[in-house]
Amino acid sequence: MIIDEDLHSFIQSSIKSVWMLEMLLYLRRNSHRSWGPDELVRELRGSESVVSQGATGLLEAGLIAVDGDRLQYAPSAPLLDLLAAKLETIYAQKPSSVIRAIHSAPGDKLQTFSDAFKLRRD
Repeated sequence: MIIDEDLHSFIQSSIKSVWMLEMLLYLRRNSHRSWGPDELVRELRGSESVVSQGATGLLEAGLIAVDGDRLQYAPSAPLLDLLAAKLETIYAQKPSSVIRAIHSAPGDKLQTFSDAFKLRRD
């Protein structure tokens, strides 16, 4: 397995989905600028909900900064940037290993699955 223990812990604690991973990597590759939610929806071909959830998770993980409605890759510690760089490299080489690490994270998988089918009233 090419994912070491530190990176595996980082993935499980910080990355809740493959979509969130893709958002992190996109922001990291474009760290020279900040992004509005509408821009990320367009660039990542996602929904407002998915972008919002991803931003919330990445903010909680200390990987992005938010200024008003703009967000930007800004890890709160150098170690987080190092782990994100390592994650990007391994994901490019062995995406299935990273995806398995994301999906093996502890948590209530049944609840997450059932939440995907909840109907909302707008």
